[in-house]
Amino acid sequence: MKEEINRDAVRSLYDKLGGNTAIRAVVNEFYDRMIKDPLVSSLFDGVDLVSLRKHQAQFLAYALGGPVKYDGSTLRESHTGLNITDKQYEATIRHLNAVLRKLNVELEDRAKIEAFIRSVKPFIINK
Repeated sequence: MKEEINRDAVRSLYDKLGGNTAIRAVVNEFYDRMIKDPLVSSLFDGVDLVSLRKHQAQFLAYALGGPVKYDGSTLRESHTGLNITDKQYEATIRHLNAVLRKLNVELEDRAKIEAFIRSVKPFIINK
């Protein structure tokens, strides 16, 4: 079964957040936090973080309704073998929410983004 992403729920967020520049700021701050967190930092050992940040910004822009064609691997393909735990997944959500709060993203919009992130969990936690 091919994973499908419901972009309708967050269609306007790309523009509301500030477009590509804002998305890149979110992604950069997010990964800065992730690589400092001992719970999740090992997931990035040996990873080209420049490429990962670029790829993640493209994915997030696409997922939030931006005018971006996402042509990367599926979420399941990208996360296979990483053995991400529920605890690590929750830490990821906490870091993303902290970044969004720091950048003054409204509560309603943070909730929509979190709902989207939670909706794709089955494709990232490969049990």
